[in-house]
Amino acid sequence: MTKLLTLLPKNTLENRLLFIIFIGFFLFFIFQPPLFSPDTYSYLRADITRFPGYIIYLRSLQALFGQGFDVVALAGHLVLGFGAIVIFLKNVSRLFKLSWIWKALLMAVLLFPYFKPIEIAVNLTSEGLAYPLYLLLVSSTIDFLFRNETKKVIYIVLLYLALVLTRGQFVIITPIIAFVFLLKLKKQIFKPKQAAIFLLLLLLPVLSGLADRTYRAIFYGYFKTTPYSYVNVVALPLYISEAKDTNLFNDPDTHIIFNHSYQRLDSLDLLSSEVHGSFQDKYMRFHYNFPEICNQNIHDFGLKYYLKQGVPPQENAFAIEQTCKEMTPVLIKAHFKKFIALYYTSIVHGFKSVFILFFVIALSILSLVRVVKQFGLNGGFIVLATLFIISNAMIVAIASHSIMRYLFYNYALGLLILIILLKKFIPRYES
Repeated sequence: MTKLLTLLPKNTLENRLLFIIFIGFFLFFIFQPPLFSPDTYSYLRADITRFPGYIIYLRSLQALFGQGFDVVALAGHLVLGFGAIVIFLKNVSRLFKLSWIWKALLMAVLLFPYFKPIEIAVNLTSEGLAYPLYLLLVSSTIDFLFRNETKKVIYIVLLYLALVLTRGQFVIITPIIAFVFLLKLKKQIFKPKQAAIFLLLLLLPVLSGLADRTYRAIFYGYFKTTPYSYVNVVALPLYISEAKDTNLFNDPDTHIIFNHSYQRLDSLDLLSSEVHGSFQDKYMRFHYNFPEICNQNIHDFGLKYYLKQGVPPQENAFAIEQTCKEMTPVLIKAHFKKFIALYYTSIVHGFKSVFILFFVIALSILSLVRVVKQFGLNGGFIVLATLFIISNAMIVAIASHSIMRYLFYNYALGLLILIILLKKFIPRYES
Protein backbone atom coordinates (compact mmCIF):
# COMPACT_ATOMS: atom_id res chain seq x y z
CA MET A 1 0.00 0.00 0.00
CA THR A 2 2.82 2.40 0.90
CA LYS A 3 4.52 1.65 -2.42
CA LEU A 4 1.32 2.39 -4.28
CA LEU A 5 0.93 5.74 -2.53
CA THR A 6 4.45 6.77 -3.54
CA LEU A 7 3.47 6.32 -7.17
CA LEU A 8 0.62 8.79 -6.84
CA PRO A 9 1.20 12.54 -7.37
CA LYS A 10 2.08 14.41 -4.20
CA ASN A 11 -0.77 16.44 -2.75
CA THR A 12 0.96 19.77 -3.29
CA LEU A 13 -0.68 23.09 -4.15
CA GLU A 14 0.84 22.92 -7.63
CA ASN A 15 -0.56 19.45 -8.30
CA ARG A 16 -3.98 20.46 -6.99
CA LEU A 17 -3.98 23.47 -9.32
CA LEU A 18 -2.89 21.30 -12.25
CA PHE A 19 -5.68 18.85 -11.50
CA ILE A 20 -8.27 21.65 -11.42
CA ILE A 21 -6.91 23.03 -14.70
CA PHE A 22 -7.10 19.57 -16.27
CA ILE A 23 -10.73 19.09 -15.20
CA GLY A 24 -11.69 22.46 -16.66
CA PHE A 25 -9.59 21.81 -19.78
CA PHE A 26 -11.16 18.39 -20.32
CA LEU A 27 -14.75 19.48 -19.71
CA PHE A 28 -14.39 22.53 -21.93
CA PHE A 29 -13.36 20.46 -24.96
CA ILE A 30 -15.00 17.08 -24.48
CA PHE A 31 -18.49 18.48 -25.14
CA GLN A 32 -17.40 20.12 -28.38
CA PRO A 33 -18.13 18.14 -31.54
CA PRO A 34 -15.01 16.64 -33.15
CA LEU A 35 -14.06 18.34 -36.41
CA PHE A 36 -13.75 16.17 -39.52
CA SER A 37 -11.58 17.64 -42.27
CA PRO A 38 -10.37 16.19 -45.59
CA ASP A 39 -7.25 15.12 -43.68
CA THR A 40 -9.40 13.18 -41.20
CA TYR A 41 -11.08 11.17 -43.93
CA SER A 42 -7.74 10.43 -45.60
CA TYR A 43 -6.54 8.89 -42.32
CA LEU A 44 -9.74 6.90 -41.93
CA ARG A 45 -9.37 5.61 -45.49
CA ALA A 46 -5.73 4.80 -44.67
CA ASP A 47 -4.59 6.62 -47.83
CA ILE A 48 -1.18 5.49 -48.97
CA THR A 49 -0.04 9.13 -48.99
CA ARG A 50 -0.41 9.40 -45.20
CA PHE A 51 2.14 8.58 -42.53
CA PRO A 52 1.10 5.54 -40.48
CA GLY A 53 1.04 7.00 -36.95
CA TYR A 54 -2.31 8.75 -37.00
CA ILE A 55 -3.87 6.14 -39.29
CA ILE A 56 -3.15 3.49 -36.66
CA TYR A 57 -4.49 5.75 -33.90
CA LEU A 58 -7.81 6.57 -35.60
CA ARG A 59 -8.43 3.18 -37.19
CA SER A 60 -7.72 1.35 -33.92
CA LEU A 61 -10.20 3.53 -32.04
CA GLN A 62 -12.75 3.09 -34.81
CA ALA A 63 -12.39 -0.71 -34.60
CA LEU A 64 -12.74 -0.68 -30.80
CA PHE A 65 -15.47 1.93 -30.29
CA GLY A 66 -17.39 1.98 -33.56
CA GLN A 67 -19.33 5.15 -34.29
CA GLY A 68 -18.26 6.77 -31.02
CA PHE A 69 -14.57 6.60 -31.94
CA ASP A 70 -14.39 10.32 -32.68
CA VAL A 71 -15.23 11.36 -29.10
CA VAL A 72 -12.71 8.83 -27.78
CA ALA A 73 -10.09 10.21 -30.19
CA LEU A 74 -10.79 13.73 -28.92
CA ALA A 75 -10.51 12.51 -25.31
CA GLY A 76 -7.22 10.84 -26.21
CA HIS A 77 -5.90 14.13 -27.57
CA LEU A 78 -6.81 15.83 -24.30
CA VAL A 79 -5.42 13.23 -21.91
CA LEU A 80 -2.21 12.61 -23.86
CA GLY A 81 -1.73 16.32 -24.46
CA PHE A 82 -2.25 17.48 -20.89
CA GLY A 83 -0.11 14.65 -19.53
CA ALA A 84 2.75 15.61 -21.85
CA ILE A 85 2.35 19.29 -20.96
CA VAL A 86 2.59 18.55 -17.22
CA ILE A 87 5.67 16.34 -17.69
CA PHE A 88 7.37 18.99 -19.83
CA LEU A 89 6.36 21.85 -17.52
CA LYS A 90 7.59 20.13 -14.35
CA ASN A 91 10.83 19.09 -16.01
CA VAL A 92 11.86 22.51 -17.28
CA SER A 93 10.55 24.22 -14.12
CA ARG A 94 12.92 22.16 -11.97
CA LEU A 95 15.80 22.50 -14.42
CA PHE A 96 15.60 26.28 -14.78
CA LYS A 97 14.08 27.00 -11.34
CA LEU A 98 11.09 28.84 -12.74
CA SER A 99 8.95 31.11 -10.59
CA TRP A 100 5.17 30.80 -10.40
CA ILE A 101 4.78 33.64 -12.87
CA TRP A 102 6.97 31.94 -15.46
CA LYS A 103 5.25 28.59 -14.87
CA ALA A 104 1.85 30.18 -15.43
CA LEU A 105 2.97 31.91 -18.61
CA LEU A 106 4.63 28.75 -19.92
CA MET A 107 1.49 26.77 -19.13
CA ALA A 108 -0.60 29.24 -21.13
CA VAL A 109 1.73 28.92 -24.13
CA LEU A 110 1.70 25.11 -23.88
CA LEU A 111 -2.11 25.07 -23.82
CA PHE A 112 -2.49 27.64 -26.62
CA PRO A 113 -2.57 25.10 -29.53
CA TYR A 114 -5.73 23.52 -28.08
CA PHE A 115 -7.69 26.73 -28.58
CA LYS A 116 -8.54 28.70 -31.72
CA PRO A 117 -7.23 29.08 -34.34
CA ILE A 118 -5.38 25.71 -34.24
CA GLU A 119 -7.72 23.62 -32.04
CA ILE A 120 -5.62 20.46 -32.08
CA ALA A 121 -7.92 18.71 -29.60
CA VAL A 122 -11.16 18.85 -31.58
CA ASN A 123 -9.51 18.57 -35.01
CA LEU A 124 -9.10 14.89 -35.81
CA THR A 125 -5.74 15.35 -37.46
CA SER A 126 -2.21 14.24 -36.69
CA GLU A 127 -1.32 17.35 -34.65
CA GLY A 128 -3.40 16.03 -31.76
CA LEU A 129 -1.02 13.09 -31.44
CA ALA A 130 2.19 14.71 -32.68
CA TYR A 131 2.16 17.58 -30.17
CA PRO A 132 2.28 15.44 -26.99
CA LEU A 133 4.84 13.14 -28.62
CA TYR A 134 7.01 16.17 -29.42
CA LEU A 135 6.81 17.54 -25.88
CA LEU A 136 7.70 14.14 -24.42
CA LEU A 137 10.61 13.81 -26.85
CA VAL A 138 11.98 17.24 -25.91
CA SER A 139 11.55 16.44 -22.21
CA SER A 140 13.45 13.15 -22.59
CA THR A 141 16.15 14.96 -24.57
CA ILE A 142 16.56 17.47 -21.72
CA ASP A 143 17.04 14.59 -19.26
CA PHE A 144 19.50 12.92 -21.61
CA LEU A 145 21.64 15.97 -22.33
CA PHE A 146 21.38 18.07 -19.18
CA ARG A 147 20.71 15.53 -16.42
CA ASN A 148 23.13 12.91 -17.76
CA GLU A 149 20.38 10.28 -17.87
CA THR A 150 21.82 8.21 -20.71
CA LYS A 151 19.10 5.57 -20.37
CA LYS A 152 16.63 8.17 -21.65
CA VAL A 153 18.07 7.55 -25.11
CA ILE A 154 15.69 4.56 -25.23
CA TYR A 155 12.76 6.93 -24.73
CA ILE A 156 14.20 9.24 -27.38
CA VAL A 157 14.35 6.40 -29.89
CA LEU A 158 10.77 5.24 -29.26
CA LEU A 159 9.27 8.72 -29.11
CA TYR A 160 11.18 9.86 -32.19
CA LEU A 161 9.96 6.89 -34.26
CA ALA A 162 6.37 7.43 -33.11
CA LEU A 163 6.60 11.17 -33.84
CA VAL A 164 8.24 10.95 -37.26
CA LEU A 165 5.86 8.18 -38.34
CA THR A 166 3.06 10.58 -37.42
CA ARG A 167 4.50 13.81 -38.85
CA GLY A 168 7.58 13.64 -41.05
CA GLN A 169 8.57 17.28 -40.52
CA PHE A 170 10.53 16.27 -37.39
CA VAL A 171 12.96 13.94 -39.14
CA ILE A 172 15.96 16.21 -38.43
CA ILE A 173 15.52 16.22 -34.63
CA THR A 174 17.84 13.36 -33.62
CA PRO A 175 20.78 14.54 -35.76
CA ILE A 176 20.44 17.86 -33.91
CA ILE A 177 20.42 16.01 -30.58
CA ALA A 178 23.51 14.09 -31.74
CA PHE A 179 25.23 17.38 -32.60
CA VAL A 180 24.55 18.87 -29.15
CA PHE A 181 25.67 15.55 -27.58
CA LEU A 182 28.93 15.89 -29.52
CA LEU A 183 29.37 19.48 -28.29
CA LYS A 184 28.90 18.26 -24.74
CA LEU A 185 31.29 15.30 -24.86
CA LYS A 186 33.86 16.56 -27.38
CA LYS A 187 36.74 14.03 -27.40
CA GLN A 188 34.88 11.69 -25.06
CA ILE A 189 32.51 10.93 -27.93
CA PHE A 190 35.00 8.28 -29.10
CA LYS A 191 34.38 6.09 -26.04
CA PRO A 192 32.45 2.94 -27.08
CA LYS A 193 29.17 3.66 -25.24
CA GLN A 194 29.06 7.35 -26.21
CA ALA A 195 30.04 6.58 -29.80
CA ALA A 196 27.27 3.97 -30.05
CA ILE A 197 24.66 6.45 -28.76
CA PHE A 198 25.95 9.17 -31.10
CA LEU A 199 25.73 6.88 -34.14
CA LEU A 200 22.28 5.66 -33.12
CA LEU A 201 21.00 9.24 -32.96
CA LEU A 202 22.50 10.00 -36.36
CA LEU A 203 21.02 6.87 -37.93
CA LEU A 204 17.51 7.21 -36.51
CA PRO A 205 16.21 9.08 -39.60
CA VAL A 206 17.33 6.09 -41.69
CA LEU A 207 15.63 3.68 -39.27
CA SER A 208 12.43 5.73 -39.36
CA GLY A 209 12.53 5.59 -43.16
CA LEU A 210 12.89 1.82 -43.01
CA ALA A 211 9.99 1.60 -40.56
CA ASP A 212 7.85 3.72 -42.89
CA ARG A 213 8.76 1.51 -45.84
CA THR A 214 8.08 -1.65 -43.85
CA TYR A 215 4.63 -0.43 -42.82
CA ARG A 216 3.79 0.33 -46.44
CA ALA A 217 5.14 -3.04 -47.58
CA ILE A 218 2.99 -4.90 -45.03
CA PHE A 219 -0.28 -3.05 -45.60
CA TYR A 220 -0.01 -1.96 -49.25
CA GLY A 221 2.60 -4.22 -50.80
CA TYR A 222 5.08 -1.41 -51.62
CA PHE A 223 8.41 -1.09 -49.83
CA LYS A 224 8.49 2.67 -50.39
CA THR A 225 8.35 5.82 -48.28
CA THR A 226 5.24 7.94 -47.93
CA PRO A 227 4.61 9.43 -51.41
CA TYR A 228 3.64 12.93 -50.38
CA SER A 229 6.84 14.90 -49.94
CA TYR A 230 7.89 16.21 -53.35
CA VAL A 231 4.23 16.73 -54.26
CA ASN A 232 4.37 19.49 -51.63
CA VAL A 233 7.92 20.65 -52.31
CA VAL A 234 7.21 21.24 -56.01
CA ALA A 235 4.44 23.75 -55.22
CA LEU A 236 6.75 26.76 -54.80
CA PRO A 237 8.87 25.94 -57.91
CA LEU A 238 5.61 25.62 -59.88
CA TYR A 239 4.42 28.97 -58.56
CA ILE A 240 7.52 30.73 -59.94
CA SER A 241 7.62 28.77 -63.20
CA GLU A 242 7.20 30.18 -66.71
CA ALA A 243 5.58 28.81 -69.86
CA LYS A 244 8.96 28.26 -71.55
CA ASP A 245 9.95 25.84 -68.76
CA THR A 246 8.08 23.13 -70.64
CA ASN A 247 11.20 22.82 -72.80
CA LEU A 248 13.20 21.75 -69.73
CA PHE A 249 11.47 18.36 -69.59
CA ASN A 250 12.20 15.60 -72.06
CA ASP A 251 10.09 12.92 -70.42
CA PRO A 252 6.63 13.02 -72.09
CA ASP A 253 4.71 12.37 -68.85
CA THR A 254 6.55 15.13 -67.00
CA HIS A 255 6.02 17.42 -69.99
CA ILE A 256 2.24 16.85 -69.96
CA ILE A 257 1.90 17.17 -66.19
CA PHE A 258 3.91 20.39 -66.09
CA ASN A 259 1.93 21.94 -68.95
CA HIS A 260 -1.39 21.12 -67.33
CA SER A 261 -0.27 22.38 -63.93
CA TYR A 262 1.18 25.59 -65.35
CA GLN A 263 -1.88 26.34 -67.49
CA ARG A 264 -4.23 25.78 -64.56
CA LEU A 265 -2.21 28.11 -62.33
CA ASP A 266 -2.09 30.67 -65.12
CA SER A 267 -5.88 30.52 -65.54
CA LEU A 268 -6.35 31.07 -61.79
CA ASP A 269 -3.77 33.91 -61.61
CA LEU A 270 -1.72 31.78 -59.23
CA LEU A 271 1.72 32.44 -60.66
CA SER A 272 4.24 34.78 -59.04
CA SER A 273 4.55 36.66 -62.32
CA GLU A 274 0.90 37.71 -61.95
CA VAL A 275 1.66 39.54 -58.69
CA HIS A 276 3.09 43.00 -59.19
CA GLY A 277 4.71 44.00 -55.95
CA SER A 278 7.29 42.92 -53.41
CA PHE A 279 8.37 39.36 -52.67
CA GLN A 280 6.17 39.61 -49.57
CA ASP A 281 3.18 40.28 -51.84
CA LYS A 282 4.16 37.40 -54.10
CA TYR A 283 4.61 35.05 -51.15
CA MET A 284 1.23 35.89 -49.64
CA ARG A 285 -0.50 34.93 -52.90
CA PHE A 286 1.26 31.56 -52.63
CA HIS A 287 0.59 31.29 -48.87
CA TYR A 288 -3.17 31.71 -49.15
CA ASN A 289 -3.55 29.49 -52.21
CA PHE A 290 -1.25 26.57 -51.43
CA PRO A 291 -4.00 23.89 -51.69
CA GLU A 292 -5.01 25.14 -55.17
CA ILE A 293 -1.37 25.08 -56.30
CA CYS A 294 -0.53 21.69 -54.82
CA ASN A 295 -3.32 19.32 -53.73
CA GLN A 296 -6.02 20.50 -56.12
CA ASN A 297 -3.66 20.93 -59.04
CA ILE A 298 -0.58 18.85 -59.73
CA HIS A 299 -1.39 16.10 -57.24
CA ASP A 300 -5.00 15.49 -58.26
CA PHE A 301 -4.23 15.72 -61.96
CA GLY A 302 -1.16 13.50 -61.62
CA LEU A 303 -3.13 10.75 -59.88
CA LYS A 304 -5.80 10.77 -62.58
CA TYR A 305 -3.25 11.04 -65.39
CA TYR A 306 -1.23 8.02 -64.32
CA LEU A 307 -4.40 6.04 -63.69
CA LYS A 308 -5.44 6.69 -67.31
CA GLN A 309 -1.95 5.64 -68.39
CA GLY A 310 -2.61 2.22 -66.89
CA VAL A 311 -0.74 2.65 -63.63
CA PRO A 312 -2.62 0.65 -60.93
CA PRO A 313 -4.39 2.56 -58.15
CA GLN A 314 -2.06 3.45 -55.27
CA GLU A 315 0.96 3.06 -57.56
CA ASN A 316 -0.15 6.27 -59.26
CA ALA A 317 0.66 8.12 -56.00
CA PHE A 318 4.27 6.93 -56.27
CA ALA A 319 4.33 7.86 -59.96
CA ILE A 320 3.28 11.49 -59.42
CA GLU A 321 5.64 11.73 -56.42
CA GLN A 322 8.54 10.62 -58.64
CA THR A 323 7.53 13.09 -61.34
CA CYS A 324 7.47 15.93 -58.81
CA LYS A 325 10.86 14.79 -57.47
CA GLU A 326 12.35 15.07 -60.96
CA MET A 327 10.59 18.34 -61.72
CA THR A 328 11.57 20.18 -58.51
CA PRO A 329 15.37 20.63 -58.95
CA VAL A 330 14.94 21.53 -62.61
CA LEU A 331 12.52 24.37 -61.84
CA ILE A 332 14.57 25.58 -58.86
CA LYS A 333 17.71 25.73 -60.98
CA ALA A 334 15.90 27.64 -63.71
CA HIS A 335 14.57 30.27 -61.27
CA PHE A 336 17.03 30.02 -58.41
CA LYS A 337 17.02 33.69 -57.36
CA LYS A 338 13.22 33.85 -57.28
CA PHE A 339 13.04 30.60 -55.38
CA ILE A 340 15.55 31.67 -52.72
CA ALA A 341 13.82 35.02 -52.31
CA LEU A 342 10.39 33.46 -51.80
CA TYR A 343 11.79 30.67 -49.63
CA TYR A 344 13.45 33.25 -47.40
CA THR A 345 10.23 35.29 -47.33
CA SER A 346 8.33 32.18 -46.23
CA ILE A 347 10.74 31.61 -43.35
CA VAL A 348 10.45 35.26 -42.29
CA HIS A 349 6.66 34.96 -42.39
CA GLY A 350 6.86 31.97 -40.06
CA PHE A 351 8.86 34.01 -37.56
CA LYS A 352 6.45 36.98 -38.00
CA SER A 353 9.43 39.34 -38.24
CA VAL A 354 12.84 39.46 -39.86
CA PHE A 355 14.13 40.86 -36.56
CA ILE A 356 12.97 37.74 -34.67
CA LEU A 357 14.49 35.46 -37.32
CA PHE A 358 17.91 37.11 -37.17
CA PHE A 359 17.75 37.36 -33.39
CA VAL A 360 17.22 33.58 -33.16
CA ILE A 361 19.99 32.91 -35.69
CA ALA A 362 22.41 35.25 -33.89
CA LEU A 363 21.52 33.73 -30.54
CA SER A 364 22.13 30.26 -31.93
CA ILE A 365 25.57 31.22 -33.28
CA LEU A 366 26.63 33.03 -30.11
CA SER A 367 25.49 30.16 -27.92
CA LEU A 368 27.25 27.69 -30.19
CA VAL A 369 30.53 29.58 -29.83
CA ARG A 370 30.07 29.56 -26.08
CA VAL A 371 29.34 25.83 -25.71
CA VAL A 372 32.25 24.91 -27.99
CA LYS A 373 34.47 26.54 -25.38
CA GLN A 374 32.57 25.24 -22.36
CA PHE A 375 29.33 23.30 -22.37
CA GLY A 376 26.76 24.59 -19.90
CA LEU A 377 23.05 24.26 -19.19
CA ASN A 378 21.86 27.62 -20.51
CA GLY A 379 24.12 27.72 -23.57
CA GLY A 380 23.52 24.08 -24.43
CA PHE A 381 19.75 24.42 -24.13
CA ILE A 382 19.67 27.58 -26.25
CA VAL A 383 21.68 25.84 -28.99
CA LEU A 384 19.32 22.86 -28.89
CA ALA A 385 16.15 24.96 -28.85
CA THR A 386 17.22 27.43 -31.54
CA LEU A 387 18.29 24.60 -33.84
CA PHE A 388 14.91 22.91 -33.32
CA ILE A 389 13.13 26.18 -34.11
CA ILE A 390 15.22 27.11 -37.15
CA SER A 391 15.31 23.63 -38.68
CA ASN A 392 11.54 23.19 -38.36
CA ALA A 393 10.92 26.60 -39.94
CA MET A 394 13.26 25.74 -42.83
CA ILE A 395 11.66 22.33 -43.43
CA VAL A 396 8.13 23.75 -43.31
CA ALA A 397 9.02 26.60 -45.69
CA ILE A 398 10.46 24.26 -48.30
CA ALA A 399 7.81 21.54 -47.96
CA SER A 400 4.71 23.68 -47.64
CA HIS A 401 3.72 27.18 -46.55
CA SER A 402 4.62 28.71 -43.18
CA ILE A 403 1.36 28.43 -41.29
CA MET A 404 0.88 28.26 -37.53
CA ARG A 405 -0.42 24.69 -37.78
CA TYR A 406 3.10 23.47 -38.61
CA LEU A 407 5.11 25.88 -36.45
CA PHE A 408 3.35 26.03 -33.06
CA TYR A 409 5.31 23.08 -31.63
CA ASN A 410 8.26 25.29 -30.70
CA TYR A 411 6.44 28.26 -29.18
CA ALA A 412 7.17 26.99 -25.66
CA LEU A 413 10.87 26.62 -26.51
CA GLY A 414 10.92 30.21 -27.71
CA LEU A 415 9.44 31.36 -24.41
CA LEU A 416 11.98 29.32 -22.44
CA ILE A 417 14.82 30.98 -24.35
CA LEU A 418 13.38 34.38 -23.43
CA ILE A 419 13.06 33.34 -19.77
CA ILE A 420 16.68 32.17 -19.66
CA LEU A 421 17.88 35.46 -21.11
CA LEU A 422 15.77 37.53 -18.70
CA LYS A 423 16.92 35.52 -15.69
CA LYS A 424 20.53 36.01 -16.76
CA PHE A 425 20.53 39.69 -17.64
CA ILE A 426 17.78 40.99 -15.34
CA PRO A 427 18.51 39.55 -11.89
CA ARG A 428 15.19 40.57 -10.35
CA TYR A 429 13.49 37.93 -12.49
CA GLU A 430 15.37 35.17 -10.71
CA SER A 431 13.02 32.89 -8.77
